[in-house]
Amino acid sequence: MKRKLLITACVIFGVTGIAAASAAFWYHHNFQAAPFKPVQLSPAEQQELEKKISGGTAVSDPAKTIVLSEREINGWLQEQRLGDHLKVSINDGGITASALLPVDGDVPFIGGRTVRFKIALNARLDAKHHLALYVSDVAVGGISPPNAWLGGIKGHDLLADAELDPTAKAFAAGIKSVKIGSGEIRVLLSD
Repeated sequence: MKRKLLITACVIFGVTGIAAASAAFWYHHNFQAAPFKPVQLSPAEQQELEKKISGGTAVSDPAKTIVLSEREINGWLQEQRLGDHLKVSINDGGITASALLPVDGDVPFIGGRTVRFKIALNARLDAKHHLALYVSDVAVGGISPPNAWLGGIKGHDLLADAELDPTAKAFAAGIKSVKIGSGEIRVLLSD
């Protein structure tokens, strides 16, 4: 009987310890977030990226295709001095932007801390063959709040209201197709 009680106590103690360590890791990872490791592009990578951004590749390429890698995007963010607080990940069909943002000290529970925010986006052509950019998820400190709390933004096409913004409308109209693959975005420009 004592042996079973001792084993049960050890199991409970072990599970409690693992749960406490996991909670501490989660809290530290999301609410005391350390800066991201910035991407440093090599001189050759930097030169290629500058060509792509300036339009050199699209103009000289008859297919008008621009391919940007996750590494190039994150390298550009570092060049803008955002690399340690903003990071982009590209996986099949989606783009995730992670940001480390300081929260005002007056905010309950998380005030005065650097909190990890994530937004996941999907880009595709809609039924009318116009570019559509959908929010698939938003997370604050690793927790995805209900869509109602976010004003119904999940599943909403951010470019649907482009009629109201001429810049967004022109940007969307200039893209003939977009393909988001593993680690890269491939954009075919309109004529």
